[in-house]
Amino acid sequence: MILLRGTQKFLSFSCIRPQPLAESVGSSSVSEWSVNLFYYEHKKQLLFTHHQTLFSFLVTEVKKNDLKDLLGLFRKGLSRAMFHTHCPSEMMQKVLQSCDGIGVDKANDRSVLSSMNDMIMKARWWLSKAEKQEDSAAVVAARLNGMPMGALKYKYPIETFSTFYGYKVQPDLKDILWGIPKEDDLETFLKKELGEAAADLMSAPPDHIARELVYEAWERGNPDERAGLARRALKLDPKCTDAYVVLGDSSEYLDEAVSNYFQAVRVGKEVLGEKFFKENIGRFWGLLDSRPYMRALAGLQESLWELGKHAEAIQVCRDMLRLNENDNQGMRYVLAGYLARRSRFSELEEFMEQGPYANDCAAPWCYTRALVWFLKEGDSPRSREMLKRAFQTNKFVPDYLLKGFRSKSLPDCLTVGGEDEARYYAHEMSAVWRRCKGSLDWMMAQRFFH
Repeated sequence: MILLRGTQKFLSFSCIRPQPLAESVGSSSVSEWSVNLFYYEHKKQLLFTHHQTLFSFLVTEVKKNDLKDLLGLFRKGLSRAMFHTHCPSEMMQKVLQSCDGIGVDKANDRSVLSSMNDMIMKARWWLSKAEKQEDSAAVVAARLNGMPMGALKYKYPIETFSTFYGYKVQPDLKDILWGIPKEDDLETFLKKELGEAAADLMSAPPDHIARELVYEAWERGNPDERAGLARRALKLDPKCTDAYVVLGDSSEYLDEAVSNYFQAVRVGKEVLGEKFFKENIGRFWGLLDSRPYMRALAGLQESLWELGKHAEAIQVCRDMLRLNENDNQGMRYVLAGYLARRSRFSELEEFMEQGPYANDCAAPWCYTRALVWFLKEGDSPRSREMLKRAFQTNKFVPDYLLKGFRSKSLPDCLTVGGEDEARYYAHEMSAVWRRCKGSLDWMMAQRFFH
């Protein structure tokens, strides 16, 4: 039995009166779904989402007459979605057998509706990319169900849906590779994208060609071009970790970026293997084979932080420093900033004073360290000594902190002791200094004596 919880848009369009299920119908035999109506190209589309697993499917270009057989419409759309997400026939039969009746009630789960709103935004974009393909609704559904979701702790909807029914299904790689022009064979594609350099690649192994496409993607300024090259790289080498990193860098939506970075981390971990981790922990950046994995973690932590998953982002930073103590990627500065912004100053003090980076003399480290000691001791000889060291590393920082400097764009490279370094630090930390009562006044007063 299906209990379909419709949004107000759907109920108004369908003219179906909500009718709660009879008490005689046991809750264990009921599968709850929500349905929402949205528009694409001025045509009505329906998105159906399973409550417990967020498995979803589309029914496109719906007309009111189609709803006369709502159960048939539902079963047909669900069947297509399961087929295109590679569910085994036994599972499909089991699920469809449970769809032996349908009831309609009002939508009441805000969490599910919030996830559906995110999926609708993506569905509109993906429909625009897939509209020339056969059964574009099923293609988009496969993409939705093959994307790790935050509400599921970054599991795949198809994974949770199949587990719910006693099976185990993982998304197929091809579900993320649609959008590559079918008419371009590899030679044509390489000539178009790489020019004369394509001739030298034609005899190379697929994984080598994939790496070259990723390198080319990093040189492109257009996100769509970068993503297209990354998808083609994955078609050649499904284990190309950096291709997923490029997809994360190029994602239009933040949660989609997190999903791509998660996939990069999973693939990278699988490629390296458990033995590699045990033998090389602490020097991951020094080994070329593990750099893609470290790039994936870097993208993941940044996206998690921007998504509001602060505890998770902090943990990823700690993991990165454990894997690569030399910290070639500068994650100690990122972690220090995260801890400060979350006002976890005791934890920050321990990290700065007792860890392997206690003698770091970079400006961001020194200024944050001075702030930590001011918060602990006030205007003490120790805090003044820390601030004096900070002044010596970069004289421009106080002015930018006092201005509360913020910028929409920051440089990729910084000049040690330069104004660009000061702007970067102020952009990241000025709000923290302002929040710490008396810290800016103390800093400016001490500056007068130096």
